[in-house]
Amino acid sequence: MTEDRIYEVLHEKKPVPPEGFDERIHLQMARLRTQERPKARIRTALVVAVSLVLVIGATTALAAFNDDVNQLLYQIWPRAALTLKPVNLVSESKGIRMEVVSASLCGSESIVTLTMQDLEGDRIDETMDLFDSAILQLPYDGAGTCIQTGYDPETKTASFAVYMDFKTDGRPVESDKVTFSVSSFLSHKKTQIVDLTPLVAGKVAEADSMPVPTIRGWSGSPKDGERDAASEKARQIRVLNVKDSLEIPVMEGVTLTGVGIIDGALHVQIRYTDIHHTDNHGFVTLADTDGRTYDESCLDQEIGSVSWYGENYDSWEEYIFDQYPEDLSKIVLSGEFVTAEPAIEGDWRVTFPLSLIRSE
Repeated sequence: MTEDRIYEVLHEKKPVPPEGFDERIHLQMARLRTQERPKARIRTALVVAVSLVLVIGATTALAAFNDDVNQLLYQIWPRAALTLKPVNLVSESKGIRMEVVSASLCGSESIVTLTMQDLEGDRIDETMDLFDSAILQLPYDGAGTCIQTGYDPETKTASFAVYMDFKTDGRPVESDKVTFSVSSFLSHKKTQIVDLTPLVAGKVAEADSMPVPTIRGWSGSPKDGERDAASEKARQIRVLNVKDSLEIPVMEGVTLTGVGIIDGALHVQIRYTDIHHTDNHGFVTLADTDGRTYDESCLDQEIGSVSWYGENYDSWEEYIFDQYPEDLSKIVLSGEFVTAEPAIEGDWRVTFPLSLIRSE
């Protein structure tokens, strides 16, 4: 499935998650396949007396932490929280311990709760996310969401709830066993608001353009029934010529590459470095020196931005404002950007009987 098609599916056919998830989630689309892979290595218990005391203490702390997670789930999605079945299986990779605490499969919907604990360092923090890699593997297409439900700095443990909805066409889910896996995560993410105005001063003018490369995604608010037409329009739009890139560093992983007027609209171009390993992203806001903002009109317009891949999985994103100050010297631009170090990859997976979590 191509990147742009995944984008369209997410916006046209995404499942409606339980109330409460939609404010805290990062949507993902995954084509799920069952595969035979080596079983995850289970961490063996140490029999040294001192170590055993430490393990018991950590287990007690984690049990209390998991209780807090369950209480949060009761608030977000009581029906699912009531059907959760204990799993308590552990997988360790790269010195990170994953425990699948509980799970439930009800009809075509599933929820899995888990913790990730760093046993060797400080690679886990309160900004951690599972980078769209948490998957309950069943032989059906599915879409899902993931939220972080808690973080304990003392035990270096983060907890998550993963919700998925499978396309079963009304049929009961059939499988003897099911595998839940995580293959990467991000942490130590930084969010920074940057004043871009000094960087573009004197540079806003009619600009050279080029056809947009094969797009990986676009945003906008087309009218009902006109999304296909808007999608085609996004593929035909002209963007700032990357050969004229300004190459102005904004922060680590973010570069201002262009600004200018194309076909009567203001275009701002940003390059995010290696998004497949960092998930660097952000957005740009526009105002003027008189205090008027133009973001609402940008959100309401048919095409608000387009993006495409460059070399090394850099993402070029072009933000488009149909409305902007007549006096170009009054333009005020700012950006809010999220960056991270490259994702930590591993192989965390547990397999268990599907009957263990089924709840009809």
